[in-house]
Amino acid sequence: MSARKKVTIVTDELREWTQPIGVIVATHGLKGAVKVRPLHGAADQLFTVGNEMCAVLPSGRRQKLTIQTCYAKGSTWIVKFAEIEHIDLAENYVGLQLAVHKDWKPKLEEGEFLLSELLGMTVVTEGGEVVGEVVEIMESPAHDLLVTDRGLIPMRREFIKKVDRKKRQIVVNLPKGLLSEEVPKKRQLKWRR
Repeated sequence: MSARKKVTIVTDELREWTQPIGVIVATHGLKGAVKVRPLHGAADQLFTVGNEMCAVLPSGRRQKLTIQTCYAKGSTWIVKFAEIEHIDLAENYVGLQLAVHKDWKPKLEEGEFLLSELLGMTVVTEGGEVVGEVVEIMESPAHDLLVTDRGLIPMRREFIKKVDRKKRQIVVNLPKGLLSEEVPKKRQLKWRR
């Protein structure tokens, strides 16, 4: 009878680092610093010396990076990671997404929320009419837009009156004509032969 071989199972400690926080958009200087465009407003909580994040490589693998120095510059951050020592190496990271652990949440003030929390919420008017479900959030230069089956809703205080996390509801006050009056029929997949 042959002896069983012992197989060591290696688990990737970074596989749960799936929450995207930014994209490396360019190199900065000769010593390997990069320019990062954050994906949300909590960048000041993320980009601090000593914090760890990972770069998501095209193969899907992740590489842990430790912030050595960083500072805000306009709408981007200039970040020097300890693992990237030269511009030649930094050029390989341009276009890659940065991620943190999936359970990380920014510290929010009262009345603040994450855009990802809005996905799937039901939009209702102040009168109680159901507008639809938030299926996507689009970025635009002026403000983000909630996408529903009946149209786009600007994320502005004059339109969004209340976000209720417990009921998973967004209460809105919209001007006439902003949304389609007719409720679309449920989309059905059509198979072609």
